[in-house]
Amino acid sequence: MDTIEERKLWRLENIINVLSYLSIELNIAASEVKQLGRGIGAVAVEVKKFMLVFERDVFNRLKFENVPFSGVEERMAELGSMLRLLSMNALLEAKRLNHSKAYILCDELRKIGESVQNILEISKDRKNLTMLNPDRTFPEPLPFVVFKIGGTYWAESMNSVMEAVIITDDTLKDYPFGSGKMRHHVVVRGIKMPVINLHSEMKEKIKPGKESRLIILNLGHILYGHTSSDLFFGLIADEIEYCGFLQKAVQEFATDHKVPVDYVRYTWSAKDATLMFFNWDNIINEREIRDYLQIENKG
Repeated sequence: MDTIEERKLWRLENIINVLSYLSIELNIAASEVKQLGRGIGAVAVEVKKFMLVFERDVFNRLKFENVPFSGVEERMAELGSMLRLLSMNALLEAKRLNHSKAYILCDELRKIGESVQNILEISKDRKNLTMLNPDRTFPEPLPFVVFKIGGTYWAESMNSVMEAVIITDDTLKDYPFGSGKMRHHVVVRGIKMPVINLHSEMKEKIKPGKESRLIILNLGHILYGHTSSDLFFGLIADEIEYCGFLQKAVQEFATDHKVPVDYVRYTWSAKDATLMFFNWDNIINEREIRDYLQIENKG
């Protein structure tokens, strides 16, 4: 094993130690809020399971079985993607609890997931979301999820996002009664909901891959600012780029020529990307989802 691989192995061992620490701290954070912390407690259990699998499938094979890094690259990429998905849903749970310590711990999970993938090779597609004009931002940070649809990056408030799930060709079912942008429907945790397909609006084809995700959003929060509504819908994303705090800046920039202008409320520019913010009024409305639920209930 050469010097570079030894350094990589040391970084992997450090990641395992940090995951063990985070699992313990998340358990402590869950106990602090008692019954309300069951979601965070479940995250702690999943982190512990992930650490054991990562140690078994990657670290032990490299250190004790003398398997080269090329022999575990695919598994590392898969586990890194899984950890990023786990961290995003953990961040959403911490946000719902308004628990700052849990939020910080879950954000560390996201960073570790990216580190696992970056040990292999830093993705050339990974974007730098540093503000170009930080003096034009509002002082308070706001939590957002940034994801890719086609060739465009979109941002949505984490307050509106309920969950992110893996998506495959078998996940989506065509919805022949769909109105507006509703092209499919899906069942998530026993709940039927319509799915918005913006790819078709941008003349793009859906190609579910390892990083593809179905973002579950609550229309009640988007429309009324609270999540007590029972109106949910899915949005197909090719990849989750980032989840966490951004400094919001309303800056007017030209949208991508493939993106319908009326879908964009405003945009702002980062170092490597222009982020689009949804104008949901022109994409989906309450009547469409209620019509969908009525048709499904009759069926």
